[in-house]
Amino acid sequence: MQGLQHEDGDFDSVKVAYYVVKALSCLGLKPLKPLTPIMRSFNLILNGLVHSSTDVEAISEIETLHLTVELFFDQKLSLDADKVVKHLLSLKNSDGSFGVRRHSRIASTYYALGILRILNSDDQLPKDTLTWIRRCEVPSGGFVSSPDVSTGFLEDTYYGVKLLKIFNETPKYLQETLKYVAKFQNPNGGFRRSIFLGISTLESSFQAISVIETLLSSRKNQ
Repeated sequence: MQGLQHEDGDFDSVKVAYYVVKALSCLGLKPLKPLTPIMRSFNLILNGLVHSSTDVEAISEIETLHLTVELFFDQKLSLDADKVVKHLLSLKNSDGSFGVRRHSRIASTYYALGILRILNSDDQLPKDTLTWIRRCEVPSGGFVSSPDVSTGFLEDTYYGVKLLKIFNETPKYLQETLKYVAKFQNPNGGFRRSIFLGISTLESSFQAISVIETLLSSRKNQ
């Protein structure tokens, strides 16, 4: 793990840095070098977020910022929280969702609210965002990436369930969502991203198990 850090302290990407640092922390270890390159690139990440275009293939354009902020928080590195919050709120759309250039996505909304929580800005959680999230909820179970989409991937349900948890809310169709998530499981026990076909992945399996755990806990507390 420590060998994945370059001589100058950088990593191949913020995502690699995030998971390496997280894994090392679980082992009681730290990176061999300071995270100086990531600290230097923080403003570039923040400014690039506002001026970037939306990649339709990307799950979220806010994910990198979320990973960076969490990395800074875990490593006790300083950042301008007010500046981050200001940038985030500038990405809020009129329908309550978050996304670059008014492109509404449940993933971007999840990462945006996640950052607000990390920075202890829960009081700035917009109420109309909850209304938008509810519009992404499907009566037959699960969530879609935005209200105008008919079919969702497993991660959409993961983001939807976790977003409701941020607001201390539970899905309206809890039992249906449990059954829906079960349809993503492959014969080998793992979970795939698409309900139709695909190989099992660690990410999808984590998302499925996490959703099931959250839903069962919610049902128990009802």
